[in-house]
Amino acid sequence: MLNQRTSGGLPAVAPSPQEDERSRFVQGLRSLADWLEQTDLPVPSDQRMLLPFHSNTAVEKFAAAHSLEVEYDNEGNASTDLAFGQVRYHVYGYVDFDQHCARADEQRARQWADEHGLVLRPVDEVV
Repeated sequence: MLNQRTSGGLPAVAPSPQEDERSRFVQGLRSLADWLEQTDLPVPSDQRMLLPFHSNTAVEKFAAAHSLEVEYDNEGNASTDLAFGQVRYHVYGYVDFDQHCARADEQRARQWADEHGLVLRPVDEVV
């Protein structure tokens, strides 16, 4: 629980929703680490934490700030990993996020249509 008063008797400033979310996330990681130390269960096979930055520029700035290499996939999308032992903070972005979303939406629509015996065609082909 937050202390509601400062030493000067003035109300304390409430954390922003982002600060509160960050605090809960960090506490969750600490709790997970404590739990893992107390059990002999196997650890997950994929120890990545995904952090989408939406743009290659943001990924490149993050990588530069942490002296990391940037990798690019066959579509030109950037990613980098900040490692903490076996756990990786995987930061990724896109050449054009809107175009990426449009391609993914079209792919899902075509898959849905195919599963339902339908065919998607451009509007100018529709009678």
